[in-house]
Amino acid sequence: MIKNIKMLGLILVILVGLLGLSTIASAESDLYEIDSVKVDGVVVFETGDDDLLPVEVSLDDDFEVKVYVSGTGKDACDEDEDNCEVDVKVKVWVGGYEHDDIEVVSSTFDIEPGVAYTKTLTVELPSDMDVEDSNKYTLYVEVYDNEDEERVNGDLYLERPRHSLDVQDVLFDSTVSAGESLDVEVRVENLGEEKEDDVKVEVSLVDANGNEVADDVEYLDELAAFEEDNEDEESSDSVDLLLNLDDCLEEGSYELVVTVSYDRGHEELEEVFDVSVSNDDASCGASSDSEETSNEDGGVTVSLSSNSLDAVVGETNSFVLTFVNTGANTETFSVTVSGEEQWASSDVNPSVVMVASGELEDVTVSITPDSDAEGNHDFTVNILDASGNLVQEVSMSVNVGEAESSSVLGNTGSALKVAFIVLIVLIIIVGLIIAFRRLNDDDDDDDPLEPKDGQTYY
Repeated sequence: MIKNIKMLGLILVILVGLLGLSTIASAESDLYEIDSVKVDGVVVFETGDDDLLPVEVSLDDDFEVKVYVSGTGKDACDEDEDNCEVDVKVKVWVGGYEHDDIEVVSSTFDIEPGVAYTKTLTVELPSDMDVEDSNKYTLYVEVYDNEDEERVNGDLYLERPRHSLDVQDVLFDSTVSAGESLDVEVRVENLGEEKEDDVKVEVSLVDANGNEVADDVEYLDELAAFEEDNEDEESSDSVDLLLNLDDCLEEGSYELVVTVSYDRGHEELEEVFDVSVSNDDASCGASSDSEETSNEDGGVTVSLSSNSLDAVVGETNSFVLTFVNTGANTETFSVTVSGEEQWASSDVNPSVVMVASGELEDVTVSITPDSDAEGNHDFTVNILDASGNLVQEVSMSVNVGEAESSSVLGNTGSALKVAFIVLIVLIIIVGLIIAFRRLNDDDDDDDPLEPKDGQTYY
């Protein structure tokens, strides 16, 4: 029994000793003190003022905390110069959030006696904090070194915004092949005070140049307010969208852009994700009927109506270059053709083009194959700037066929037909003329001789 009492006494002594150590470890410092604290410019703590009101902070905004600290170690310096300064940090935090710690810590800095310091920290509040029962939370501020600390606090009034949506999750396959469909599921949550109706959810696939290659749009009829979530009305819901990818979509990295519009289109949020597109179809590597290149320095885009031609010997075939100037300055270009001299003649109209800012101009390139130029040929269209520097070189191809002989025979046959018809008409006309003359002659023979007036003698 006595042993048990001694053991209990020893435990109590140890506990008291630990408590004493804890008190020493958390002692207030003699080298610095917190003079005041401001939240977004409004004082929440000030030495000697205990009647400060809570500061309103919205859950969807960050807020700025300024901590004013002064060095108070002058007396310690008089005793020991090694204690004139101390390395400290500033920490601010908000308690009461069940999913994580809301705190921000500054970098280490020195505090010297008689010097005032200001440290600014930015606190980000989670948008799903519970403010239903009480909007009041405590902001804790602490300045501490390796031994001591100074701690104060102020009151915050947290308020949920009227309109606030959040994209909870986006489900999709980050790797897809050209020609397939990309299924995207978007889950949206209402974190505001008001119910949201007709929420527009749009997804689009964008290439490296910012061009949209596929898109889809769906609507959420309504989302209940965050704190009014019940069995009949849900504050979160999902939509399924479908992006149909072209069979010849270029292989590479794309951005999946998710855009949510709400509050009658006055509010919008956007999320961006990466998607990798593969394309194993070798036929998609062939050149298309149109080609587009750009002069990034001049801000001019050149579009071709075709980069391949089917021609006939002796006949002229043309294609058009369209210059579009999206830059701020007027640009001048010259267009030449090379590589066609041995099998065709060419013409460029106009050969020099001036494109004003925001305008477009067309240049027509004509190719006339020689009589012996049957087969496939290649040539090049050169686009040069005003200084004669090559801006763009466009490769062209042409398939030259022979002239159709049937067309000549067809034209000859048509001429013979016309001549034959003209001959028939002439014969009919001559026959009619002869017939009318014969009728007139017959009429003259049938008329009787009339007697002459006068007396008859015997």
